[in-house]
Amino acid sequence: MNERSKEIMSEQQQLIYDALKSFNLNVYEDEMTDDDLNPMNFFLIVYGDFKKEEAIGKLRQEIYVVYVSEDNANVETNTIDIISLISKVKAVEFQQTIKERIRKGKTDKFIDRVTLVFSRLVKYE
Repeated sequence: MNERSKEIMSEQQQLIYDALKSFNLNVYEDEMTDDDLNPMNFFLIVYGDFKKEEAIGKLRQEIYVVYVSEDNANVETNTIDIISLISKVKAVEFQQTIKERIRKGKTDKFIDRVTLVFSRLVKYE
């Protein structure tokens, strides 16, 4: 049941992963450990809940790509490139970004965290 949709979802996930790997940073899916936090330059992909669409037999799922970067002056330009690459994945659409600057402990150093929100339509039987 839903075999074609499962294939497409798997292909999309692989293409998103490959696009992020092109930035030569670690890429994690759905979870990571405290050991993965050093250095503070990585991507975390989180697949959100499914929501019903008005069209019968279609669902929408949000995809969150969390880009964490420390000591990187190119965060904004990299973000544009990430949007461009992932938007090329079939049936995946860019929605918005949420950018935060987080103080690293009690230091004067900051970490940039950009959450890029995408969505995809998924057909079901």
